[in-house]
Amino acid sequence: MIRVAGYARDIGSAVYLEDTQKPLFVSGSGYQRFPSKNYSIQRPAGRPDYQLLYIYKGCGHFLLDGSWQDIPAGNLVLYSPSEPQVYSYYAADAPQIYWIHFTGTEIPALLEKYEIRNGYVGENRVLKQLFDEIILELQLKKPMFQDITLVLFQKMLPLIRRLTLSQSEAQDQAVQIEQLIVRLNQQYMEQWDITSMADFCHLSPYYFSHQFKNMTGISPVRYLNRLRIEKAKELLLTEDLSISEVAALVGYKDPLYFSKAFKKATGSSPKMFHGNRLQFDETFEGTIH
Repeated sequence: MIRVAGYARDIGSAVYLEDTQKPLFVSGSGYQRFPSKNYSIQRPAGRPDYQLLYIYKGCGHFLLDGSWQDIPAGNLVLYSPSEPQVYSYYAADAPQIYWIHFTGTEIPALLEKYEIRNGYVGENRVLKQLFDEIILELQLKKPMFQDITLVLFQKMLPLIRRLTLSQSEAQDQAVQIEQLIVRLNQQYMEQWDITSMADFCHLSPYYFSHQFKNMTGISPVRYLNRLRIEKAKELLLTEDLSISEVAALVGYKDPLYFSKAFKKATGSSPKMFHGNRLQFDETFEGTIH
């Protein structure tokens, strides 16, 4: 195990009654990495202070609410005073863990205000940096280090809340984009463009395009064109329609533009694609007779 830690006192992370009676007190913080050996903690009676764990990389395994849970990178685990602590880290998961111990009379109100609880906040460099700065202050113990440590910790709590809200917003955006994809599959023939698709998701066009590509791997325009071409192929294979009619049915106003887009996507013009279908039908009918 590789461990880097700092403490407010030279005695380590021990907590005294006087600490709990202060408005806010950070007793210790650290970083751990487990490159070769597994590591387990069993504290059935918990600790007298709060402990916040940040799974920065890899994965941790925690006994929570009576069952073992795999907690992946980007998650926080918060333990309250006297709450049982049972968890393990496996070298195979390559975990990198940050932790901080804190107490004080203002803690319950701060945790409630910023809604600090178990949950996903992402692998965030700014949060990591705050942990690193707190550890360094507790290690060096320069003048006013405790005050600076508290300032950094008080900055950490609203940052966690911001990250939590950001994750919730991202989930809402993902739902909106998923709903758009359903709508596009139903109404691909409508005159969609980036602006109308972004409006549907209540996002700016630039941000929408970025998020859509992150989710699907392709741009929204390319997705729509691919969808329309697939629908056009179905019509050309199953219906006796002109190229202009197929173009209009799948959402292309300009038959020439449709033909170019179709050939670019399939390597064949709509006319050749339709002709191959007719040739196949004639051959198939001849075989039957």
